[in-house]
Amino acid sequence: MSHDVRSRLGVFVVMLVVSVLPSAALAQESTTSSGQPASPMPAPAPPASSRRATVTATLDLVSAYMFRGIYQEDRGLVTQPLADVGVTLVSGRGALTSMVANVGSWSSVHSGPTSTWYEHDLYAGATLTFGRWKPAALYTSYTSPNDRFSTVHEIAVSLAFDDSASRLPFSPKVLVAFELDGQADGGSREGTYLEMGVRPTFRVTGGATPLSLAMPVKLGLSLRDYYESALGSDTFGYLDVGLIASVPLPFISGASWDLHGGIDVLVMGRALEALNRGKAVKPVLSIGLGAAF
Repeated sequence: MSHDVRSRLGVFVVMLVVSVLPSAALAQESTTSSGQPASPMPAPAPPASSRRATVTATLDLVSAYMFRGIYQEDRGLVTQPLADVGVTLVSGRGALTSMVANVGSWSSVHSGPTSTWYEHDLYAGATLTFGRWKPAALYTSYTSPNDRFSTVHEIAVSLAFDDSASRLPFSPKVLVAFELDGQADGGSREGTYLEMGVRPTFRVTGGATPLSLAMPVKLGLSLRDYYESALGSDTFGYLDVGLIASVPLPFISGASWDLHGGIDVLVMGRALEALNRGKAVKPVLSIGLGAAF
């Protein structure tokens, strides 16, 4: 293993320790009505440019909708559009090199049994940049226009390390999410969720339309009351291993376009297996189109 790879793995371990210690003190126990929300899309930061504002839009088709390992829908057509506005509030050369605020909307629209407009999420957040470190905070309101689950309010904090200039970027990130009102698993207590992930990315081809492959690996854990089932509450939620291909579309003018798609395989823990009708492993196929203006 090269020194560069060892260094970035070390950074990821440090980030894990930093995120876990304060989260145990911040988690609070409370109860509210049950609900079963679906998925937040992390607010994407606008690409580096002279523009202060960037609009990002994506449209994805998935074979199944799983929220942090919790089953939502896998029958019929599942369409998931996103619209995001990112505004650069600070840009400089000091300790704080940038601050980007994002607001956006994400939906999941189904033709299967969960019917039509299953979910609509509204979010707002901010990402700071200190050198290669990117702390962020995100508020999300998960709603169901067709009343399939109760509204859930959540605050998430994350820390990412930017190693995109490395020969083998891992893009490590940790996230801790606190349910303020409502529960993702439909349980009796608001929970605290921990997610750790890396996303090694390789450029397969060059030229005007370079093909890139990413192998995201994500671990979802319950720090407190996040995965509740008839079998009890488990710490281990799921492990997600994926293979995602993406290619820019330079022949479409007026924006930065990309086509992406791939597969994720989720391996569930005991509580999630019970919540997911006894399924311990779930593959999810996806394909989508994205644009930044």
